[in-house]
Amino acid sequence: MYIYILQMHSCTIPARIVQFATRYQYSHIAISLDKDCEQIYSFGRKNINNIFSGGFIVQKKSGDFYKKFNSTVCRIYELEISADKYQRLKEKLEYMENHSYLYKYDFLGIILRFLHIPVSFQHHYVCSQFVASILESCDILHFKKDPSFVRPQDFESFNNMKIVYQGRYLSY
Repeated sequence: MYIYILQMHSCTIPARIVQFATRYQYSHIAISLDKDCEQIYSFGRKNINNIFSGGFIVQKKSGDFYKKFNSTVCRIYELEISADKYQRLKEKLEYMENHSYLYKYDFLGIILRFLHIPVSFQHHYVCSQFVASILESCDILHFKKDPSFVRPQDFESFNNMKIVYQGRYLSY
């Protein structure tokens, strides 16, 4: 079974700020369970017109966000995992989707992380922390640092992930 990790950049103002701060071409991370990456899971804005309405999000490629930010670019990695790990990951994502009201974007934590202050608030995540945390909790990938310090570029360091696409997200 395969899962897909997406490094993304939407060219929004917050994305440009993250890109500037990290000096990396991608400012966002998401995960998908399907090869066409039509549905992705991450932490970001819940309302496309309000950057402060953040939390756990399930986005569709055909949804409003990518209609508005249609120049979003990405790099997609494919990762083979066991059926058991896939099922665990799917169940965790479904739980989070069904209880999305519990999960918030960690606005304070993103500032503290930039200052290298380790912090973790229950049910509060930034995108890279969320993807790193859920992959670690399912014993899929393990990082050499606390998930709260994982950045989009840290996903490049795994040899078992294969790049399957790079370009405009809507063209994939």
